[in-house]
Amino acid sequence: MDLFLDHTQRLNLHLMMGAQRGSVDEIRLWWRLQDLIALDDQERTAIEYRTVRFGDAEQPQWNPSKVSSRRYEFTTDEIERIRKLIKEWQHGFAASDRLWLEPLLAQLEVVSGADEVAIHSGNSQGKH
Repeated sequence: MDLFLDHTQRLNLHLMMGAQRGSVDEIRLWWRLQDLIALDDQERTAIEYRTVRFGDAEQPQWNPSKVSSRRYEFTTDEIERIRKLIKEWQHGFAASDRLWLEPLLAQLEVVSGADEVAIHSGNSQGKH
């Protein structure tokens, strides 16, 4: 099953995946998914990715106007894990998360009567 993920969705999912706890096998699965969606150096440069220190914490920042989508292929099990990860995220979401979260949730809704994932219109720049 394919998902179109933009840089913002990838960065947020990467963070959420990295915060998971579980068995060694579960964590290794999250690491593999993180590796799949991680931004490379060229992509980080393209979106002007940087970290800014606020007190003792570093906050990632990037230029949202330079964000584009790419297609990623996931198994049915991986899609279900990603869906569960989002639905059960203990830290909650802010209203501002709607910009990246709503299009992702729309993709995760199963098309009625089909074993496919609904895809929103996006810029597909290759398959990974």
